[in-house]
Amino acid sequence: MDTRSRYVFIVLASAVVVAIESVAVEGAIKTAHIDSFVVSAVPTVAGGFMLMAVFGRRSVRFVKGLDVRGWSYMFVLCALVATGVFLWFDAVGRIGASKEAILGGGSSEVLFIALLSVLFLRERMNLWEVSGSVLVLMGVFLVLANRDSISPEMGLGEVEAILSSLLLGASVVATAVLLKTHELGPLSGLELFLSGMLLLAFGVPAGLVSLPSATGMAILVLIGVLPCIGLLAYNSGLPKIGAPLTAVLFALNGVMTMGVQLLVLAIFPGASVQLPSSVALALVGGGVAFAGVYLLNHRPSVRAR
Repeated sequence: MDTRSRYVFIVLASAVVVAIESVAVEGAIKTAHIDSFVVSAVPTVAGGFMLMAVFGRRSVRFVKGLDVRGWSYMFVLCALVATGVFLWFDAVGRIGASKEAILGGGSSEVLFIALLSVLFLRERMNLWEVSGSVLVLMGVFLVLANRDSISPEMGLGEVEAILSSLLLGASVVATAVLLKTHELGPLSGLELFLSGMLLLAFGVPAGLVSLPSATGMAILVLIGVLPCIGLLAYNSGLPKIGAPLTAVLFALNGVMTMGVQLLVLAIFPGASVQLPSSVALALVGGGVAFAGVYLLNHRPSVRAR
């Protein structure tokens, strides 16, 4: 297996891990009745601590090597991640893991990156990218659509899912920049740990954090293994196969999340799992959005003159 194929497989594995994470978070919120803010903060801190411990001295060296500019950049990055993760998990609690993943995951995220590049980096969109943008919007509409009418369903959960994809998309760009000069493992560990700590630093004084029982805390720590693996696998693809292809592969996370939900329901029929109002319509919308994501990242080869 060549290097490119290996990292394509790793990024796809990260999409599977994050799909499992989304469904686990849904279970923690709806079955274990743990607050979405705590579910956002504790596993993120735990996952970051695990990664930093695994890389040991390299993590210490990375932290000590950051200058004022480096720390400023890290805080901006982690603020984006922290806010994005909270909106992601809160949306999961409101609209279900699969609808959130299809709506806010890879498809919207790539579209936002493309639009922000046009607005702030003055990049031009070619015909393929414009066509891809239209397909993503059509896919999102289908995911939002009420099966009994043509009108879209747009509540707080749907807004959170889309906004979360914007913030996490911006964090992917920032991470890709940092990975040009910093090690993958220590950077990913500090990114997770600091993001979770920022959530706690805001949530504790604001009275948003209510600690769960010992069983609930154990569940959260176990969930922390998932972002630890998922972020490390995702970030590993950025410098090897590029952010565009990484995002395209990760866009399959939406369909994977629905698959995990259906598997959970097959094993535990009474599980508190919320599927989209129309699974078929959501799958069609996810497929259309994924086709749009592919076109957004399509770069026709330039023929030699």
